[in-house]
Amino acid sequence: MPREKDSLLCGYGEAVITPPQGVDLCGYGFYLNRKAKRVRDDLKSRVLYLRRGNTGTVIVACDLIGLTVELSDAIREAIAKNIGLPRASVLLTCTHTHSGPAVHPMPGLGDAAPGFADKLRTIVVDTAAAAERDVRPAAAAWAFEMIEPIGYNRRTGDFRDIDPLLKTIVFDRGVDRIHLWSYACHAVVLGPGPEISADWPGAAAAALEARGRRGVFLQGFCGDVDPVTQAAHWGEGTREDLELYGEIIAGRLVRAESRAVALKAATVKADEIRVALPLQVYSAARIGLFAASFAKRYDRFPGAARFAREWEVRALAERADMRRDPRLLGIPGQALAIGSVKIAALPGEIFAGYAAAWRRASDPIMPVGFANGVVGYIPTSEAYDDPSDYAAWCAPMIYGVFPFRPDAGAILLKRVRALLSNL
Repeated sequence: MPREKDSLLCGYGEAVITPPQGVDLCGYGFYLNRKAKRVRDDLKSRVLYLRRGNTGTVIVACDLIGLTVELSDAIREAIAKNIGLPRASVLLTCTHTHSGPAVHPMPGLGDAAPGFADKLRTIVVDTAAAAERDVRPAAAAWAFEMIEPIGYNRRTGDFRDIDPLLKTIVFDRGVDRIHLWSYACHAVVLGPGPEISADWPGAAAAALEARGRRGVFLQGFCGDVDPVTQAAHWGEGTREDLELYGEIIAGRLVRAESRAVALKAATVKADEIRVALPLQVYSAARIGLFAASFAKRYDRFPGAARFAREWEVRALAERADMRRDPRLLGIPGQALAIGSVKIAALPGEIFAGYAAAWRRASDPIMPVGFANGVVGYIPTSEAYDDPSDYAAWCAPMIYGVFPFRPDAGAILLKRVRALLSNL
């Protein structure tokens, strides 16, 4: 192993963030009244701390559906102040499990448990401090490999337009190995049941730990990618399905260690920006028509009509102010570099098609979603051509009020690409 004074230093920490039973679980539909009745597996916050010389980074992954930008900023700033880093050097992500508590305020998808956000902040800040105390010299190497797909594109119904790569940076500390790894697939294997679970990312973490490793998972651009189990039998995934996915991923991560490319004298860099993205603000007449259309299209959900009525009231109340400046402001974009490997971190459910642009780049790049908050789906522009596309037109009613303009994703990625080029 390299000497500490001139080496990359790596620390790890983790903590349980499982909420109490009885809280609202988030995802899968409107006003489902999903209450947590049991814990299948604990939700965790996992933290990787890296430092080389005077620069460092903290990477946090929480088994949650997502956080607001405001809460993410507060947690990141607290970590940065506690450790002595700029906020831009702290990455806070969520695995996007739909079998966890409501945290992000999304109408109709569950109410956040009182005090959970404050408790989460304390736990994550303390866990980051524990990771800093855990530092040891580490040798780093990276591997990006095609694996058997556990996800398919739910828009096309097949394996087109998915990101097929399992990506990892392995940190060998002599006494252990830690993977910073990523794959792109919604964490929705289990469906809308009453169990608390980290879903397939949790199963992969457990399988990796059974092999004597630990890992911090970064959810990829999975906006239109669901587990294959959902293709034939939606919402009927089993524990066996979770275990299968976990075994596939953990086995491939371990196999990748022998093929990984060394990151010699790896430096650690980070930067971030704030972007304003354009919105499509409807007329009052269109709001009424859209609400009626939504209620009819999603009438299979018992709460769809109620959701549509409540959205119509919000949209009519907010449209005048939003038409004066039809943009969503303060959207974070972040870029990190660990040696030659770069991380592009965006705060949304990014469509997998955007990942193809990163794969054409000369350097290895990890595209990461649900990063530093979630502002909604970021579809590719062609998705807006389909008036029935859920992510383009309907999901914005949950995350905010009005949909993004079709070029919003291209604007955000262009800005983050510029950040990456400067690292």
